[in-house]
Amino acid sequence: MPYPLMTYSQEIIDRIGKLAADLTPPSEIAALLDLDADMLRAEIAMKDSPVRAAYMKNKAATAHMLRQQEIQLARVGSPMAVELTGTYLRDMNADEDF
Repeated sequence: MPYPLMTYSQEIIDRIGKLAADLTPPSEIAALLDLDADMLRAEIAMKDSPVRAAYMKNKAATAHMLRQQEIQLARVGSPMAVELTGTYLRDMNADEDF
């Protein structure tokens, strides 16, 4: 069942982005900010939503930082980091559409 889109204040959008940067799942973001979880998920699913933009950008920034740390560990010989960076490379290749 589709949900009507909500109008979120910039303050709420910024808080959603901060929580996404902390890798907080949408259901927990909704609970912490007293939002309807299904409506928040619907908003995140909308490609042109400012909520989605904040959520995805901040989540991606944290993922990027974590990958950078893993790459540094792989460079100094951590076997687990080498394995993880190989997974990141396979994921990247799978995501490329060219």
